[in-house]
Amino acid sequence: MTQYLLAISLGPVQSLIEAGRKTRDLWCGSWLLSEAAKAAALTLQKYQPGCLIFPCPTNPNQDLQPQSQFQEEQANIANVIRALVTVDDEDHLRKLARDSQNAAVNQIIELSEKARKLLGTLPLHKDIWDKQKDDILETFAVWIEHKEENYPAQSQRLSSLLAARKSSRDFEAMKNTRVGIPKCSLDGAFESVINISHKKRTLGNYQRELRRLAIFSGEELDVLGVTKRMAGDAEQFTPFARIAADSWLNNWPEDVLSRLKTAYQALVQQNLATRVKGNSGIYDNFPYDAQLLFSSRLDNALTEFSTQNELPLIHALSSALQKIETRPIPYGVLLKADGDHMSELLKNAKTVNQSRKISTALHSFACSVRSIVTRHRGHAIYSGGDDVLALLPLNSAIDCAKELANQFSQTMKPVSLELGLKPDKMPTLSVGLAIGHIIQPMRQLRNRAIRAEGLAKGHALSEVKQQRNALAICLGIRSGPELNWRCRWSDDAQLSAMNRYIEAYREKNCPARLGYDLRAIAARFHWVLDDEKTAEQVLPGIHQAELQRLLERARLPGGNDKKLHPDFKSLLLAEAEKTGIASLADQLIIARWLSARTEADIGEQQ
Repeated sequence: MTQYLLAISLGPVQSLIEAGRKTRDLWCGSWLLSEAAKAAALTLQKYQPGCLIFPCPTNPNQDLQPQSQFQEEQANIANVIRALVTVDDEDHLRKLARDSQNAAVNQIIELSEKARKLLGTLPLHKDIWDKQKDDILETFAVWIEHKEENYPAQSQRLSSLLAARKSSRDFEAMKNTRVGIPKCSLDGAFESVINISHKKRTLGNYQRELRRLAIFSGEELDVLGVTKRMAGDAEQFTPFARIAADSWLNNWPEDVLSRLKTAYQALVQQNLATRVKGNSGIYDNFPYDAQLLFSSRLDNALTEFSTQNELPLIHALSSALQKIETRPIPYGVLLKADGDHMSELLKNAKTVNQSRKISTALHSFACSVRSIVTRHRGHAIYSGGDDVLALLPLNSAIDCAKELANQFSQTMKPVSLELGLKPDKMPTLSVGLAIGHIIQPMRQLRNRAIRAEGLAKGHALSEVKQQRNALAICLGIRSGPELNWRCRWSDDAQLSAMNRYIEAYREKNCPARLGYDLRAIAARFHWVLDDEKTAEQVLPGIHQAELQRLLERARLPGGNDKKLHPDFKSLLLAEAEKTGIASLADQLIIARWLSARTEADIGEQQ
């Protein structure tokens, strides 16, 4: 009998997670990949109990069982699995690896077939479906003989082999290619399986299934696209629109919400809207997708839903909304977080058992993520190991990010101390917050979140001490450029300043256009920073003079000619001296968005 370190990787992440337009695509893609990883890991666990290294849950026989529906309390399983297995010979190992890979593939096929059954009588290209369902998942396996005295080098070698194997994919010749079939709209990689012309899609007998698929006019879906829309229970996950509207909805008394719920429930019964029943019931005060509470979405619905049965329901909701003067802000936050110094921690593991302790700590953190996000009125999309992806309302995003960072550091500290990590190499969490519009394609918002996470990690910074362990925010608005702000978690003064800006906007103690006026000054006098005499100055004299003049002339909202509070003015001047006038302007604009609850709070800039 021989011991081997075995690694299995599942993918592709691009099509399973990144390709998508709706929140449901992102969530269900992550869930599908996690379900496949659980199936692969459970096969190894059944063969040799206790063999798993990554993942290493406390109760693997229970935690790795397949889920018929999404369960909020469970952590996700990452797409790379490691185990230490004892086999007769390498042929035995090869069969074990293949069985594990097949379990993952079969799990995806089973979920895709479940999705097909839910489509009822919707016409599909059956030949295309049957071919594509077998090709959804890519699997790779590598192994190396294990010797206890040289585990760190073997672990590094295993990672290198896996990277090399993934770079040398097996490409088969295309079979049964169909000419004239449109490609999937999510990523354009494969042919659509929907066998209905665009002209016939307006017919009533197809409308129910097409609406359940949430297909736009002209949109096409392949097998994976259909599976993302149908495999999971859509009501268990919360649409981005509901999360964005949460702070607005929480502002209204029960009688107002009751009128809105009555109008919305009628829409649900006609499949014009969906219910929201997951996330520990925190959205029970308005358990619906909330899409049609937004002005732009309601206007579109009045033209899109035009039958005699539909229009009265839309008008009923419109009438209920007309009694409310405001509308929810159509922006929310996608949070993306990743652990820092994890490679140093993993390198310090000298034995398999030490690696398992790291894995157990990571799984413990992942299990705590969903409850933390829920407390902040958000919904976690993915929490596996040190990776987190979650949707949050604007007003709670920073507090949630801070709590996640603290939780990660506390969870990883015991095993880090045991493995002898230095204080400056202790695992921390870098968090990126991407602010985006509710109708923005989820792929674009996720790309912004990736940029925010990269900014938080400080990959472009030359000073090592300023890298990692930080928060970064990227604001993308529909009528302007993307704005960025970054702050180290240890910089209490800057975090406090940002929170004071947010509170000032929320309490109407800061002019709405102050940030934009500062940007205008920075643009008008940018040439000052190009001068050799002032190149090293954060706040040149002319910038400081213009800032003081602007703050002196600034008046608070309400038309009462009230000036800025002296303490707030001093804070702005002090922060400008640290960061410069352009950076302060961006910070104020971002703070205005984070403070907003209604469309009016951001005005025409939305």
